[in-house]
This record gives sequence, structure tokens and C-alpha cells, in this order.
Amino acid sequence: MSVRAGFYIILFIFFSITAKAQIAPPGLGDVNSSAWFAVGVKEDLFAEKNITSTTFVGIGTTNSPEDHNPLDRGTIYVINQEVEHQFARHWKYSGALSYRWQNQFDEADPYDGRQEIRLYGRYSYLHPAEFVSFSFTFRPELRLFYDTAFDPYKKSAQFRTRFSGKMSVNLSADKAHKLVTMAEVLLSSDKKENWGVWEYGESRFSVYYSLHLPKYKATLNFGYMNNLLGKDFYRDAHYVAFDIVLHNIFRKG
Repeated sequence: MSVRAGFYIILFIFFSITAKAQIAPPGLGDVNSSAWFAVGVKEDLFAEKNITSTTFVGIGTTNSPEDHNPLDRGTIYVINQEVEHQFARHWKYSGALSYRWQNQFDEADPYDGRQEIRLYGRYSYLHPAEFVSFSFTFRPELRLFYDTAFDPYKKSAQFRTRFSGKMSVNLSADKAHKLVTMAEVLLSSDKKENWGVWEYGESRFSVYYSLHLPKYKATLNFGYMNNLLGKDFYRDAHYVAFDIVLHNIFRKG
């Protein structure tokens, strides 16, 4: 799948669906720089019960070995569906299903493609406030890997756990402008190795500027993520990100 094809897919979905959290970029491993673009739709399924659905598609690109241009190579294409329930003022949980196609550039051309089906959940503590809000999230996930023919990939399965914190600062009285920071630590256990052994894999640190446009039922998010890989931080990868989240576009009013 080419960058152009992925771009057309996103445009098609964007214009055929007649947007309030950041859609964070996926970690792409041993790269120098990366760019991420996503379009999401967030709908209140049962507003009185605080149940929402978020669907998004995204494309990620990376640099080639010769330079640091994050737009050089189309690397990952993502479709994600998540349903969330906030059952109390300070607590919420969600479940999600994700499909991902990722080109593996560590082998000779033609590049090795990998498909991934991911199931994950979130359990979050929330502390909303007028000026500064924050949350802490535990996210367990199961990752199943396949090659282009849907046969098991080299590392066929992985359990992974994330612990993250997020802080949101309102920059205007109407809360249309926000500064959002996030930090995340990832641990994993692989089927190829030993299910009982959990190892630290990476950390991610992000900062976003978020602009909410009520008239257009949309939120625009511009961000940067720093990805530190390995226990000895052998790779310091840089990500630029932009996403659009459309909010309740199927509701009148």
C-alpha cells in the first residue's frame, strides 16, 4: 500500500462521513523521525449513560536511512474502533479493536509487510477541573501479528501493558484552546520469548495544542511526541502529529 493510496483512503472517509481527544501516533520502532495524520469521529451513543464511540483512520510515515525527512516512506495504516463508558465522575473504561498494516523496512526490497489485529481496554481515573485537568490510565492489550497472507508472523503474539498520565490546561475562558501533555510507559511479554516475563520496552512523551471549533463540530490537534526505545534509550525518535476529531456529526442541532 502506497502513501498516495493511504492518503486517498483517508480523504474518502473524511468526505463521505457528511472530533474531543488527541489521536496519539503509534510507535514505529527504530526510526529517526515520523509524521502522523488521522481523522476520527466521536459519537455519543447513549448520552444519558455517558457511552461514546470513537472511530478513526490514520497514516504514519517515517524517514528513509539516507535522511531525517519524516514523510519519506509510508509505514503504517490504521483503522480503530473504541467504545467508552464513563460510569462515574472520576472513572471510565473502554474496549477497542484495531487493524493495522505496517511496512517493515528492515529487510531488502520488496519490503516485508506485517498485519496486526489488536484488542485492548482502558481503565482511567479522571480529575476534571476548570483550569487544569488530569487523568491516569491503565491499558492492557493483546497484539496478534500476521504476514501479508494472514499466516502467523515471526513474533505471532504479544501481551502489552501501558501506564500513562495526561494533563490538560485550558488556555481560554471558553475552553476552545488547550495545551495537553502526556507521558506513557510500555511493558510487554512475547509468545516467542516467555509469557511470564514482562520487560520494559519504551516511553513516550507528548505535547499537543488543541483547538475546538464548536461551529464545525470539530477539534484540531497539533502535537509532538518523543519516543525513547529500550532500557538504555538507544533510540530517541521524533514524531510530528496532526489529527481532526469530528464530534456528533450524525446528531441534529
